[in-house]
Amino acid sequence: MTANILKIVCGFVYVVIVCVNAAPSTKLPKGFIQCKQSDPNFDTCLMTGVQSAIPHLAKGVPSLGILKMDPLRIDKLLIDQGSGPVSIKLDFKNLDIGNLKSIVIDKIHFNPEGNNVDIELHPLKPIVMDGDYEISGKVLILPIVGKGRCKINIDVSNLIGNIKLKTVLKNGNKHLEIVNISWTFTASKLNLKFDNLFNGDKALGDNMNVFLNENWRELLIELKPAIEEVFGTAFKEIGQQFFNRIPLDQIILP
Repeated sequence: MTANILKIVCGFVYVVIVCVNAAPSTKLPKGFIQCKQSDPNFDTCLMTGVQSAIPHLAKGVPSLGILKMDPLRIDKLLIDQGSGPVSIKLDFKNLDIGNLKSIVIDKIHFNPEGNNVDIELHPLKPIVMDGDYEISGKVLILPIVGKGRCKINIDVSNLIGNIKLKTVLKNGNKHLEIVNISWTFTASKLNLKFDNLFNGDKALGDNMNVFLNENWRELLIELKPAIEEVFGTAFKEIGQQFFNRIPLDQIILP
Protein backbone atom coordinates (compact mmCIF):
# COMPACT_ATOMS: atom_id res chain seq x y z
CA MET A 1 0.00 0.00 0.00
CA THR A 2 1.40 3.40 -0.87
CA ALA A 3 1.59 6.06 1.83
CA ASN A 4 -1.51 8.19 1.88
CA ILE A 5 -3.66 10.45 4.03
CA LEU A 6 -7.15 9.23 4.75
CA LYS A 7 -9.74 11.46 6.38
CA ILE A 8 -12.89 9.73 7.56
CA VAL A 9 -15.96 11.61 8.69
CA CYS A 10 -18.85 9.53 9.98
CA GLY A 11 -22.18 11.25 10.52
CA PHE A 12 -24.92 10.19 12.84
CA VAL A 13 -25.54 6.47 12.60
CA TYR A 14 -29.22 5.87 11.97
CA VAL A 15 -29.42 2.66 13.95
CA VAL A 16 -28.48 4.39 17.18
CA ILE A 17 -31.23 6.98 17.31
CA VAL A 18 -32.59 5.30 20.41
CA CYS A 19 -34.25 5.92 23.75
CA VAL A 20 -31.05 6.56 25.69
CA ASN A 21 -32.80 7.82 28.80
CA ALA A 22 -35.25 4.93 29.05
CA ALA A 23 -35.12 2.82 32.21
CA PRO A 24 -32.71 -0.11 31.86
CA SER A 25 -34.11 -3.60 31.44
CA THR A 26 -33.33 -6.25 34.02
CA LYS A 27 -33.66 -9.32 31.83
CA LEU A 28 -32.47 -10.40 28.45
CA PRO A 29 -35.27 -10.41 25.87
CA LYS A 30 -36.49 -13.67 24.42
CA GLY A 31 -34.04 -15.14 21.92
CA PHE A 32 -30.89 -14.00 23.72
CA ILE A 33 -28.72 -16.57 25.49
CA GLN A 34 -27.06 -16.24 28.92
CA CYS A 35 -23.64 -17.82 29.52
CA LYS A 36 -21.95 -18.86 32.75
CA GLN A 37 -18.41 -17.58 33.19
CA SER A 38 -17.62 -20.74 35.20
CA ASP A 39 -18.54 -22.90 32.19
CA PRO A 40 -15.36 -24.47 30.73
CA ASN A 41 -17.01 -24.08 27.32
CA PHE A 42 -17.81 -20.41 27.91
CA ASP A 43 -16.47 -19.26 24.52
CA THR A 44 -18.65 -21.85 22.74
CA CYS A 45 -21.71 -20.61 24.62
CA LEU A 46 -20.79 -17.01 23.82
CA MET A 47 -20.41 -17.82 20.12
CA THR A 48 -23.84 -19.50 20.12
CA GLY A 49 -25.31 -16.54 21.96
CA VAL A 50 -23.92 -13.94 19.58
CA GLN A 51 -25.01 -15.97 16.55
CA SER A 52 -28.54 -16.33 17.91
CA ALA A 53 -28.71 -12.59 18.60
CA ILE A 54 -27.91 -11.55 15.01
CA PRO A 55 -31.40 -12.17 13.55
CA HIS A 56 -32.97 -10.20 16.42
CA LEU A 57 -30.57 -7.28 16.04
CA ALA A 58 -31.04 -7.36 12.27
CA LYS A 59 -34.76 -6.69 12.58
CA GLY A 60 -34.42 -4.50 15.67
CA VAL A 61 -35.12 -4.94 19.37
CA PRO A 62 -37.79 -2.38 20.38
CA SER A 63 -37.58 -3.33 24.07
CA LEU A 64 -33.93 -2.25 24.04
CA GLY A 65 -34.51 0.81 21.86
CA ILE A 66 -32.43 -0.66 19.04
CA LEU A 67 -33.67 -0.10 15.49
CA LYS A 68 -32.97 -2.66 12.79
CA MET A 69 -29.35 -3.02 11.71
CA ASP A 70 -30.03 -4.66 8.35
CA PRO A 71 -29.90 -2.51 6.37
CA LEU A 72 -27.61 -0.37 8.50
CA ARG A 73 -28.07 3.34 7.70
CA ILE A 74 -25.00 5.58 7.66
CA ASP A 75 -25.94 9.21 7.12
CA LYS A 76 -22.55 10.40 5.92
CA LEU A 77 -19.17 8.87 5.10
CA LEU A 78 -16.36 10.95 3.58
CA ILE A 79 -13.17 9.54 2.07
CA ASP A 80 -10.68 12.30 1.28
CA GLN A 81 -7.57 10.76 -0.32
CA GLY A 82 -5.24 13.49 -1.48
CA SER A 83 -2.29 11.61 -2.97
CA GLY A 84 -1.19 8.31 -4.46
CA PRO A 85 -2.50 6.30 -7.42
CA VAL A 86 -6.07 6.83 -6.26
CA SER A 87 -6.53 10.52 -5.42
CA ILE A 88 -10.23 11.05 -4.78
CA LYS A 89 -12.75 12.82 -2.63
CA LEU A 90 -15.66 10.42 -2.25
CA ASP A 91 -18.66 11.58 -0.23
CA PHE A 92 -21.40 9.05 0.60
CA LYS A 93 -24.78 10.09 1.98
CA ASN A 94 -27.78 8.02 3.12
CA LEU A 95 -25.73 4.87 2.73
CA ASP A 96 -27.54 1.58 3.48
CA ILE A 97 -25.37 -1.43 4.29
CA GLY A 98 -27.18 -4.73 3.70
CA ASN A 99 -26.78 -8.49 4.23
CA LEU A 100 -25.37 -8.13 7.75
CA LYS A 101 -27.92 -10.70 8.89
CA SER A 102 -26.04 -13.31 6.83
CA ILE A 103 -23.04 -13.07 9.19
CA VAL A 104 -21.72 -16.36 10.59
CA ILE A 105 -19.56 -16.35 13.72
CA ASP A 106 -16.47 -18.53 13.20
CA LYS A 107 -14.60 -17.93 16.44
CA ILE A 108 -14.93 -15.86 19.59
CA HIS A 109 -12.82 -15.55 22.73
CA PHE A 110 -13.51 -13.52 25.86
CA ASN A 111 -10.61 -12.53 28.12
CA PRO A 112 -12.24 -11.64 31.47
CA GLU A 113 -9.03 -10.24 32.96
CA GLY A 114 -8.45 -7.76 30.17
CA ASN A 115 -12.16 -7.38 29.30
CA ASN A 116 -11.30 -8.02 25.64
CA VAL A 117 -13.29 -9.96 23.06
CA ASP A 118 -11.66 -11.30 19.90
CA ILE A 119 -14.06 -12.37 17.17
CA GLU A 120 -13.82 -13.78 13.66
CA LEU A 121 -16.75 -14.03 11.27
CA HIS A 122 -17.79 -14.06 7.64
CA PRO A 123 -20.99 -13.10 5.79
CA LEU A 124 -22.65 -15.73 3.61
CA LYS A 125 -23.72 -13.03 1.13
CA PRO A 126 -21.86 -10.04 -0.32
CA ILE A 127 -22.07 -6.91 1.81
CA VAL A 128 -24.11 -4.38 -0.20
CA MET A 129 -23.62 -0.63 0.13
CA ASP A 130 -26.33 1.37 -1.59
CA GLY A 131 -26.77 5.15 -1.43
CA ASP A 132 -25.97 8.60 -2.78
CA TYR A 133 -22.45 9.61 -3.73
CA GLU A 134 -20.37 12.51 -5.02
CA ILE A 135 -16.87 11.90 -6.34
CA SER A 136 -14.03 13.93 -7.86
CA GLY A 137 -10.35 13.25 -8.43
CA LYS A 138 -8.24 10.67 -10.21
CA VAL A 139 -8.23 6.86 -10.26
CA LEU A 140 -4.84 5.63 -11.45
CA ILE A 141 -4.35 7.64 -14.66
CA LEU A 142 -7.96 8.68 -15.31
CA PRO A 143 -9.92 11.66 -13.96
CA ILE A 144 -13.30 10.92 -12.40
CA VAL A 145 -16.23 13.14 -11.46
CA GLY A 146 -19.89 12.38 -10.76
CA LYS A 147 -22.87 12.70 -8.46
CA GLY A 148 -25.84 10.36 -8.12
CA ARG A 149 -26.66 6.85 -6.90
CA CYS A 150 -24.14 4.11 -6.34
CA LYS A 151 -24.11 0.44 -5.41
CA ILE A 152 -21.08 -1.41 -4.10
CA ASN A 153 -20.95 -5.16 -3.49
CA ILE A 154 -18.10 -6.54 -1.40
CA ASP A 155 -17.43 -10.27 -1.18
CA VAL A 156 -15.97 -10.46 2.32
CA SER A 157 -14.15 -13.71 3.04
CA ASN A 158 -13.09 -12.86 6.58
CA LEU A 159 -13.81 -10.21 9.21
CA ILE A 160 -11.70 -9.97 12.38
CA GLY A 161 -12.70 -7.76 15.28
CA ASN A 162 -11.37 -6.76 18.68
CA ILE A 163 -13.67 -5.30 21.33
CA LYS A 164 -12.24 -3.56 24.38
CA LEU A 165 -14.62 -3.33 27.35
CA LYS A 166 -14.74 -2.03 30.91
CA THR A 167 -17.25 -2.36 33.74
CA VAL A 168 -19.11 0.69 35.06
CA LEU A 169 -21.68 1.17 37.80
CA LYS A 170 -25.12 2.46 36.76
CA ASN A 171 -28.10 2.68 39.09
CA GLY A 172 -26.44 0.25 41.45
CA ASN A 173 -25.81 -2.35 38.74
CA LYS A 174 -22.63 -3.28 36.90
CA HIS A 175 -22.81 -2.70 33.14
CA LEU A 176 -20.34 -3.21 30.33
CA GLU A 177 -19.05 -0.18 28.47
CA ILE A 178 -17.38 -0.47 25.07
CA VAL A 179 -14.09 1.42 25.00
CA ASN A 180 -13.28 0.63 21.39
CA ILE A 181 -14.15 -1.72 18.52
CA SER A 182 -11.73 -2.26 15.66
CA TRP A 183 -12.37 -4.32 12.52
CA THR A 184 -10.24 -5.56 9.64
CA PHE A 185 -11.61 -7.49 6.69
CA THR A 186 -10.38 -9.45 3.70
CA ALA A 187 -12.28 -9.17 0.42
CA SER A 188 -12.17 -11.56 -2.50
CA LYS A 189 -14.09 -9.27 -4.88
CA LEU A 190 -15.39 -5.73 -5.17
CA ASN A 191 -18.06 -4.69 -7.66
CA LEU A 192 -18.97 -1.03 -8.15
CA LYS A 193 -21.67 0.82 -10.07
CA PHE A 194 -21.73 4.63 -10.06
CA ASP A 195 -24.64 6.25 -11.89
CA ASN A 196 -24.42 9.66 -13.57
CA LEU A 197 -20.65 9.87 -13.90
CA PHE A 198 -19.30 12.76 -16.01
CA ASN A 199 -22.60 14.67 -15.84
CA GLY A 200 -24.55 11.76 -17.29
CA ASP A 201 -22.31 11.01 -20.28
CA LYS A 202 -23.29 7.34 -20.69
CA ALA A 203 -20.32 6.28 -22.79
CA LEU A 204 -17.76 7.81 -20.44
CA GLY A 205 -19.65 6.60 -17.38
CA ASP A 206 -19.93 3.02 -18.64
CA ASN A 207 -16.24 2.92 -19.53
CA MET A 208 -15.25 4.29 -16.13
CA ASN A 209 -17.37 1.69 -14.33
CA VAL A 210 -15.66 -1.04 -16.34
CA PHE A 211 -12.27 0.47 -15.52
CA LEU A 212 -13.09 0.68 -11.80
CA ASN A 213 -14.16 -2.95 -11.67
CA GLU A 214 -11.07 -4.08 -13.55
CA ASN A 215 -8.93 -2.23 -10.97
CA TRP A 216 -11.01 -2.95 -7.87
CA ARG A 217 -8.01 -4.06 -5.79
CA GLU A 218 -6.33 -0.64 -6.05
CA LEU A 219 -9.60 1.14 -5.24
CA LEU A 220 -10.28 -1.12 -2.27
CA ILE A 221 -7.00 -0.05 -0.70
CA GLU A 222 -8.49 3.44 -0.38
CA LEU A 223 -12.03 2.40 0.59
CA LYS A 224 -11.06 -0.29 3.09
CA PRO A 225 -9.92 1.88 6.04
CA ALA A 226 -13.10 3.97 5.86
CA ILE A 227 -15.35 0.92 5.71
CA GLU A 228 -13.54 -0.64 8.67
CA GLU A 229 -13.85 2.60 10.63
CA VAL A 230 -17.55 2.99 10.01
CA PHE A 231 -18.23 -0.63 10.98
CA GLY A 232 -16.38 -0.06 14.22
CA THR A 233 -18.33 3.12 14.96
CA ALA A 234 -21.70 1.60 14.11
CA PHE A 235 -21.28 -1.65 16.02
CA LYS A 236 -19.90 0.21 19.05
CA GLU A 237 -23.08 2.28 19.24
CA ILE A 238 -25.37 -0.71 18.71
CA GLY A 239 -23.55 -2.78 21.31
CA GLN A 240 -23.43 0.05 23.84
CA GLN A 241 -27.18 0.57 23.71
CA PHE A 242 -27.58 -3.14 24.45
CA PHE A 243 -25.14 -2.98 27.37
CA ASN A 244 -26.76 0.21 28.72
CA ARG A 245 -30.07 -1.60 29.11
CA ILE A 246 -28.89 -5.01 30.33
CA PRO A 247 -26.83 -5.37 33.55
CA LEU A 248 -23.69 -7.48 33.36
CA ASP A 249 -25.08 -10.17 35.69
CA GLN A 250 -27.92 -10.76 33.22
CA ILE A 251 -25.52 -11.27 30.31
CA ILE A 252 -22.78 -13.29 32.01
CA LEU A 253 -23.82 -15.52 34.91
CA PRO A 254 -21.36 -16.53 37.69
